[in-house]
Amino acid sequence: MVKSVIWSSMIDYPDNVCTTLFTGVCNFDCEFCYNKGLLKEKELDFEKEILPKLLERKEFIDHVIISGGECTVHPDFEKIINVLHENGFTIGIHTNGYAPETLRKVIDKIDYVGMDIKNDFENYNEITQKKINVEKIKESVDLILNKGINYEFRTTVYPKYVDKNNLVNIAKYLKEVGSKKYVLQNYFDHNKTVIPYSSEKMKEIQAECCEYLPTTLRGIL
Repeated sequence: MVKSVIWSSMIDYPDNVCTTLFTGVCNFDCEFCYNKGLLKEKELDFEKEILPKLLERKEFIDHVIISGGECTVHPDFEKIINVLHENGFTIGIHTNGYAPETLRKVIDKIDYVGMDIKNDFENYNEITQKKINVEKIKESVDLILNKGINYEFRTTVYPKYVDKNNLVNIAKYLKEVGSKKYVLQNYFDHNKTVIPYSSEKMKEIQAECCEYLPTTLRGIL
C-alpha cells in the first residue's frame, strides 16, 4: 500500500511535524496529479520497513498522515489505521472523499482529515476524468463536519477546469453545510502546459470566497 515516506514533514499535518505515508493508487485520474509517479514505485512493507522506524521516532514525531494517491481504496488501509491507533499515534488522512463508507469505519480513530473538493458539483467529472456520484463527496463532507474532528477542505485551482465561479460555488456550499474554513491551493505546472493563475488573480478569487467563509491561500508568493 505505501509507496513512499517523508519521515519529517511540516506541511501535511496542520501545526504539527508529522511522518507522511504516500500510497500509489487512486480512484480518480486528475491530469494535474503530482503523485502519479508513485505508481511505478515499489511497495514498502509496512510491518517491516515502516512501523519499526515510526516506533523509534515516536518520542519526537507521533503524528502520522496517510496520503495518496487515494489511501481509502487500499485493502490494507483499515489495518494500518488500526495498527497506528493501537500504538498510540495521532493519525490524519488526506482523501478525495469518494469512499465515505470506509471513512465512517475509521473516523473514530483519526484526528484530522484533509479533503480535496475537486470542483463544484456540476463540473466534477472534468477534473476527475471519471464519471462519479457527487453524493458520495457530500456524504464525506457531512461525516467530517458532524464528527467534530480537525479538518481542511481544499481545492487545487487548476485553470483549465476551475475558475472563480466554480470556487465561489464551492465556498457557498461549504458555508451552507457548516464548514468554518476553506483553502485554495495554487496549481503549479512544472511543464508549463497550463499556466497557473497569477497571485493577483488568486487573491481576487480568495476575496470573493471570503464573502461566504474564511478562505486562505496556499502556494502563492
